Amino acid sequence: MPVRSRLVSSFLAAVLIAVLQPVLSAEPVRVYRIQDLGFIGGSNYLVGIAINANGDVAGYGLGADGLLRAFRWTAAGGLEDLGTIGWQSSQATGMNDNGDVVGQYWEQSGAEHAFIARRGEGVTDLNAMYSQIFEVNAVNNAGQLTGLTQSGHAFKTQPDGSLQEFGTYFSFGSGINEAGEIAGTTWHDDERTQLQSTFRYSDGTGFVDLGTLNGGGSGAMSINEAGVIVGWSGGWSPGIPTRAFRAQRELPMADLGALPAEGEGAFAYAINDRGAVVGQAYTRVGLSPFLYTDAHGMIDLRDRITTAEREVFSIDEATAINNAGQIVANYNSPTGAYGTVLLTPVWRDFGGPVAAPTAEPSALRPAEHQMVPVSIDPHVTDEYDPEPACRIVRVVNSQAPRVGPDRDVEITCALSVNLRASRRGPGETRTYTITVACTDSLGVTSRSQVAVVVPHGHGPHD
Repeated sequence: MPVRSRLVSSFLAAVLIAVLQPVLSAEPVRVYRIQDLGFIGGSNYLVGIAINANGDVAGYGLGADGLLRAFRWTAAGGLEDLGTIGWQSSQATGMNDNGDVVGQYWEQSGAEHAFIARRGEGVTDLNAMYSQIFEVNAVNNAGQLTGLTQSGHAFKTQPDGSLQEFGTYFSFGSGINEAGEIAGTTWHDDERTQLQSTFRYSDGTGFVDLGTLNGGGSGAMSINEAGVIVGWSGGWSPGIPTRAFRAQRELPMADLGALPAEGEGAFAYAINDRGAVVGQAYTRVGLSPFLYTDAHGMIDLRDRITTAEREVFSIDEATAINNAGQIVANYNSPTGAYGTVLLTPVWRDFGGPVAAPTAEPSALRPAEHQMVPVSIDPHVTDEYDPEPACRIVRVVNSQAPRVGPDRDVEITCALSVNLRASRRGPGETRTYTITVACTDSLGVTSRSQVAVVVPHGHGPHD
């Protein structure tokens, strides 16, 4: 190789090494530590439904006998099978901060019973205490219950032990807070031919029908201590998408939005006392769990666990959230199992996407003042996003004019730019320094640079 060519190659290598260094600035982001709750016996099916302030989880799963079994999970004790010998199956539907679990069990004959399993005690058949109860869906810390009576009405139990039914037509309670307020769903005729709607019940205001968002039906799923109710609304009719809603006292239902999807749809399942809502929404790649807050709107929780974890835990719904921000999510696995994970929020310093961009071409020859299209390959990786969005944000010409626009640079699209194959003099090299910004699904942006040169030594004027 001629001496002059070796010098040019060495110069180019030095420039490229200098500008390829990524421009990173770590910033704290909220992500989630994931913990698999496991399975009952040797099964491969578990569904988490409720969580309390201590991070205990309740739900149901298949037992070793292939039948559904209610469970309680604690960090200290793991999975506790709440099924009782002689039952056909059981299912947990709610839990309070004391760790008391409520739900239903079925006898071998198929007869259904409501139950409560208080922490440290055996299972109690609630129908021995309340013959009117058909199903129980929630329990507060005072032990008050709500659900559905044998006669098809919503109910709540009072602190004195009495049971109160309400609702004119078929209805049921879904959630109860410490003030004894009920969130539930009601129909408007005995035959249930009309669409259902959400209601709030309190001893002070009585039964209040909250209606729907934009037609269709609606249903309540959860209520917090401020009396805010969340659930779903819409569907059933063409052109009415199903949306997650929030209903604050004395305010109309509010649409919580949707994740990017081919067809919009979202369902809110739970709300904590800080107003954070979790649920399930359609996306372009299927169903996904979401977290909604007023500060950040609706976010896809899959983006908050690593891509490696997503390969193992394909989470598709978030069913419960406590005041510490811990979330119960259910997942599909590559082995065909369906399980439950506990997502615990953590803050970590994260630099975002790591890019090592290359340019094609990286050297512009011959230097005959023509505009040359240059494409950039970002070669980007990210711990949380398999496909960060990258774009050219700046091009610096080492021989740019001191004033006015640089007519030697034209950014044509996200990762393409036209550069002029020209330089100031035959003994000089022009360098275009291209800055590429890559943003991941967490909203974290990093910047990296790549150089394109117009070298001396190869042009017709040298």
